[in-house]
Amino acid sequence: MASTAPSSHLPSIHLLCLEESHITSFTTALRTYNAPSLDITYHHGTLSSLSQSTHFDAIVSPANSYARMDGGFDDALSRALSPADDYMALTRVASEALYAEHRGFLPPGSCMLISLEDTRLRGNAWGCTWLALCPTMKVPQRVEWDREVVYECIYALLAAVDRRNRRLSEEGVERREIRSVLITPLATGYGRWSAERWAAQTVLALKHFAEVVEAGKNWEKKGPVRVMGHVAEVEKTWDL
Repeated sequence: MASTAPSSHLPSIHLLCLEESHITSFTTALRTYNAPSLDITYHHGTLSSLSQSTHFDAIVSPANSYARMDGGFDDALSRALSPADDYMALTRVASEALYAEHRGFLPPGSCMLISLEDTRLRGNAWGCTWLALCPTMKVPQRVEWDREVVYECIYALLAAVDRRNRRLSEEGVERREIRSVLITPLATGYGRWSAERWAAQTVLALKHFAEVVEAGKNWEKKGPVRVMGHVAEVEKTWDL
């Protein structure tokens, strides 16, 4: 299921949901917040049941800040991407990259892209070559109190993808850009966020990022009124 005339400033989205209610919440949020047209495909099921005919460039890990890939969806990622006889391979690859770039700790609400083209990992039929580490919590815990962490994660993800793609274009490097991303609901498991708040903040991050990129350098001229409009929209999701 995909919409037409998608925004050129956003990657294609594959939304993988274990519960259909999350898909319903997301489609409702798209209508509620007048989101830009998205190239989005919905998948109901688990990662292990995802068709091999589905292709995407990056997959989001709703990880903890220390890149331990052994709980929730990260467990599914380890089972899919690590060799059968080395379950911890993905954790080692992610942890080493995290240490090299951030000395081992990525604050919640951030995003770091990690290459999956490591010989210690096994290939995947989806053609996915990037892991987007997007922690919603330092360690597995309830994070209802962190009222905007999903918005921050999604915006940081979009910025990281955009930054990498622009760098390739500027340097003239012939490597594949990240054009499609698989993501699951963030913070709705251990984090105990409602599906409604997750969906609202995800959609608003997509909407706001597209608006900022569309405006280009003129965004600075829009002044605090437009910025505060973004702030107010997100704040209204706190009680969902």
